[in-house]
Amino acid sequence: MEKKQNLTLRYSLMHFTHWAASTGAVSFATAYLIGRGLEPAAAGFLLALSGLLSCVTQPVLASVADKAQKFVLVKMLLVMSVVSCLALGMQLFSGIPVYVAGIIYMAGIWSADAMVSLQNALQVAYEDAGYVINYGVGRGIGAIASAVSALVAGIVIARYGAVWMVVFLLVFRGLSMMVLAGFPVIQKKTSEHVSEKKRGSSSVLHFFAQYKWYCFSLIAVLFLGMFHAMTENYLFAIMGRLGGDSSHAGVAVFIACIVAFPVIFCYSAIRKHICDIQVMKIAAVSFLIKSVIFYVAPNITSIYFIQLLQITSYALLAPAQVYYARAKVRDCDMVKGQAFMTAAYALGCSCGNFAGGCLLDFGVERLLQAGIAMASAGTLIMFVTADRVDNKDDGNL
Repeated sequence: MEKKQNLTLRYSLMHFTHWAASTGAVSFATAYLIGRGLEPAAAGFLLALSGLLSCVTQPVLASVADKAQKFVLVKMLLVMSVVSCLALGMQLFSGIPVYVAGIIYMAGIWSADAMVSLQNALQVAYEDAGYVINYGVGRGIGAIASAVSALVAGIVIARYGAVWMVVFLLVFRGLSMMVLAGFPVIQKKTSEHVSEKKRGSSSVLHFFAQYKWYCFSLIAVLFLGMFHAMTENYLFAIMGRLGGDSSHAGVAVFIACIVAFPVIFCYSAIRKHICDIQVMKIAAVSFLIKSVIFYVAPNITSIYFIQLLQITSYALLAPAQVYYARAKVRDCDMVKGQAFMTAAYALGCSCGNFAGGCLLDFGVERLLQAGIAMASAGTLIMFVTADRVDNKDDGNL
């Protein structure tokens, strides 16, 4: 039997280039759109709309890939990358009306967000085909890319303007397409085992009925996503309240991303010592603590230190939710389980962006108070639902 190559390096490069383009585009979306002339509420609405579209379309895209006769994930990711490139490229034309430019920019963010579940599926597909891919390493490298992108994009937009930030993002999206195009061609599995799994999988409505506690726990993820997205995307306003600007926001996001890297990178080792349910609870409590001290932070330096809580909040939640979904849902429903987990977080980000845009009109203090409420709701629901089981097929958590 021919030994297949190790694709961890290529998979890591895919994550690096993707998150370098995606994080910069999302983290400074509100600053970019408001700077271009949009009202904060309008910018928040567009961000929310992109997140809502991502939430709705990710299960649909997963279904398309699953039902296709051939392996189409790489082609789908390339097409979505082209959409993202076009959306960014259109920002370089100054004659476009501000609202049209905003809608196009949001289409690019939607495309980048919707790629995430397909990238996860890509890793599974190549492992099933006999290739070696370490998910933790790849996603950890992505965290490094997010850190670098946030730092550089924040400095670029503060010193040189939004146009050069867009160029920076376009370069990495182009590199991402080159990496994707280099993945080897594989055949889609058509074995009897796969067919049986498809026949035994649940419809969407039956999925909600069969896994009600799992679905309730997704509401916790949604609220935590709301808080995380709102504070990250409106960090420039939080910094402005303390006398800072987008460059300080970039430094703060850089710190959060860089400290998340070793945790995500080593998560497979971490979960050997603590179960995924407990990790989810730790992450929820960390988000709650972060929301409170964000509110009382006296200066920019304190925000930098608060970002260290990324170690026990997002850095744990991001990989843990993948394993949590895998253990909570039967194998025949695994694609839906992962898709709904990703969609719940995307919907939370969407709601957080919309809420942030509306609340910013009433001041940063109101925004931060709402963040405490979001994190509190997410933590409470997580503690109530995470330990509940839906059927005897649940795995070891």
